[in-house]
Amino acid sequence: MPKSSTPARSRLRRRRRNCFVIGVGNPLMGDDGVGAEVAKSLRKLHLGSGVEILERQSVDLSILTYAREARKMVIVDAIKSGGPPGSVIRFDVTRPHSPSMRLPVAHESGVSDIAVLARRSGIRLPPIIVVGVEPADCSPGAGLSKAVAGALPLVLEEVTKEVKECAP
Repeated sequence: MPKSSTPARSRLRRRRRNCFVIGVGNPLMGDDGVGAEVAKSLRKLHLGSGVEILERQSVDLSILTYAREARKMVIVDAIKSGGPPGSVIRFDVTRPHSPSMRLPVAHESGVSDIAVLARRSGIRLPPIIVVGVEPADCSPGAGLSKAVAGALPLVLEEVTKEVKECAP
């Protein structure tokens, strides 16, 4: 049996990415599209072959597939944390007492729930860092508010720093 599992492990090592960045949100719902906007901007930066940048409208169990192949995941999303519009928050949902456990938002509660489910199931997760931006307006309409658009340079800097930390 060990011989048959060895080739599978080496294939997994070859496919392993250093980092996945997932921009979450709907760009047709105002500031909810901040994750997608960040993902598009990051692609222009050419962060290296070990970084894969994805866009998703929501977070679901499929992130476990990416987590198994990553050293780190970074999720960018609009987060209602109670701060002023455009404020940026960063936390690691894989830590047991993460602030995400107290945030009343759909996307991040999904990430937190997935992390708890994985932990209880014995699934090893890499660090999953969430970089969130407090939205001003998530009503229907394309484009970010002035406050959220103004936060983009700080969000890009934070995500780039996280990606560089997970380089081999």
